[in-house]
Amino acid sequence: MEGSFSTIPLSDVLEMIHANRGTGVLQLRSGRLPLHLHFVQGEVVGGGILDWEGFEAISTFPLHPEQGSFRFQAGTKQGTPLLPFKALVGEWARMNDQWARFRSVLDSPSRVLETPRAVEPFAIFVGGKSVRAAAKSWGVPLIIAAERAWRGLREGDLTKLRKYAWFALRIRHPSARRTQAGIRNPKDITVLLDGSRNLGELIHAGLSIAQVRSYLIERISSGELEAPGKGWILRDLLWEVESEQGLQL
Repeated sequence: MEGSFSTIPLSDVLEMIHANRGTGVLQLRSGRLPLHLHFVQGEVVGGGILDWEGFEAISTFPLHPEQGSFRFQAGTKQGTPLLPFKALVGEWARMNDQWARFRSVLDSPSRVLETPRAVEPFAIFVGGKSVRAAAKSWGVPLIIAAERAWRGLREGDLTKLRKYAWFALRIRHPSARRTQAGIRNPKDITVLLDGSRNLGELIHAGLSIAQVRSYLIERISSGELEAPGKGWILRDLLWEVESEQGLQL
């Protein structure tokens, strides 16, 4: 079974697999954002965005995409339901709404925030920390950290820095050495990806955030770049692009 969301809504696709007690893998794509869902007897037992697995990842994929495609391949799978089907879809919808609200002031959980005062619960942001890193420090789900950051930004306790969690990536592209030798276009960003500096250092040296973001989206989407955490990185990068485009409208 395969098709387009322009003719069949994702919610209907999920309902059909559930009603028919399908077992297999549902591959989804909305723009450049992929999602895989594993079904056993019509119940979702796993899934995620590339290597970012679990319901936290699933819930960041739009439940009602206007465009995109799906393909369900039957097969043998095992596992226990993440949640009963109706509860999972309801929670997915609720989380979608929450992310839309939080992103009215926060482009992505990779955004680094800062506070000048070591006052709880925002003391961990002194010196700068991403929302994703804050979630780990607090020991809470990402959506809870995003809500706290949203409130902190709205109330003026937090400010946004022009930095992101993915700045810490240190990528060694296999063609970097050959690029430096002049075999490839010297304007190609891969000439700088020799592993000696992280992406934040390259941006500080002159690359634009937009240029690096576009490169990462293209190469992760194509499968050429196998960066650790590529699932959450791609999700956040695409959210950031959406926010940038929204500001330009």
